[in-house]
Amino acid sequence: MIGILIMTLLAFLFSLLLVIISEKTEKKDYLKYLPGYNCGVCGFGSCKGMSDAMEKDIMCYKKCKLLKGENIEKMEQMVSSQID
Repeated sequence: MIGILIMTLLAFLFSLLLVIISEKTEKKDYLKYLPGYNCGVCGFGSCKGMSDAMEKDIMCYKKCKLLKGENIEKMEQMVSSQID
């Protein structure tokens, strides 16, 4: 009985620790709104490169010449929510 309680407590503590760590290291998923052509016109070589650069400077998405329509609107909403 004591073993079950100890294992339950340890599982709870480890899960709490994982939640705290994931919140601190959470990356935003900018890549899903980028066009995915990996053309390199923006200067980052690929859309993955741009999404990594956006972690440092959120306004890098404006360098993407192919980002249009609904995706640019979603990206602007995401950026405005993070700036506020």
